[in-house]
Amino acid sequence: MKKLIIIALLMVLSLSIFSCGEGDDNGEENNNGVLQFKMTNSVKTPEAMALKAVTNPQLTGESTAVYTTSMKLAIGDVWVSQGEVKAGGADDLEWVRLTTSTNTEIKMFEDYSFSEVEIPAGTYKSIKITFRNVFYRYAELISDPSVKYELLETMGSWEDACDENDESWAKTNYFGPDGNHILNNDVFEMVSEGEKISGFTIEPDKTAVVSWRLGAGVTTPCTTYLIDENDNLEWDCGVDRMEFDCPPEVKYMWDFVVEYQ
Repeated sequence: MKKLIIIALLMVLSLSIFSCGEGDDNGEENNNGVLQFKMTNSVKTPEAMALKAVTNPQLTGESTAVYTTSMKLAIGDVWVSQGEVKAGGADDLEWVRLTTSTNTEIKMFEDYSFSEVEIPAGTYKSIKITFRNVFYRYAELISDPSVKYELLETMGSWEDACDENDESWAKTNYFGPDGNHILNNDVFEMVSEGEKISGFTIEPDKTAVVSWRLGAGVTTPCTTYLIDENDNLEWDCGVDRMEFDCPPEVKYMWDFVVEYQ
């Protein structure tokens, strides 16, 4: 009888130890927090979002003054890293992918949405984003805001030929504490010091919200002058060009703001 009691106690003790160990393992596995990545555009207009231009209105002359209200582009994938992008360094960072599949569809910047993602706890310092080469600038005539334009552009220079069916990808953008970078000869090269991410912290059972803001959150857009180089009163990507006159508060194309919930 005593033997049976001792055996029973040993079994109970074994189960108790196993349960404790199993709980510890689960605790390690669940050492994650939630990241919500989203886009915002503070100068969008309902008219711009509804625009589906087949033929753009004519330009007003040699120079046409417009406000940019949004951009329509294809954002392929987004990654984050606890490593830091630094000019002159190599891309040997460990990246955590936020997107489940590569997007190739062109959408309005503010129409993009990403599901909340659980990622390991820690301090993240860098973001990597891919873009298709072609995009559309949505603009409205300053003298008559009811006149809207959908202007085809590329991520390259003004002289680059444009093809709306172009499925190539622009150079990947790497955002870090110092600014926005691209890879050139396998090392990071700075392209914009102002387009930076200050970093964010992922903690267990908490949500970090990273907002990617078009125009860095400004509410007054730049005046954009469409220069009609060939005098045909049409916007011709790769031929015509743009000049910009920005108010002092407009400094960067975009930035990132971090909040916690």
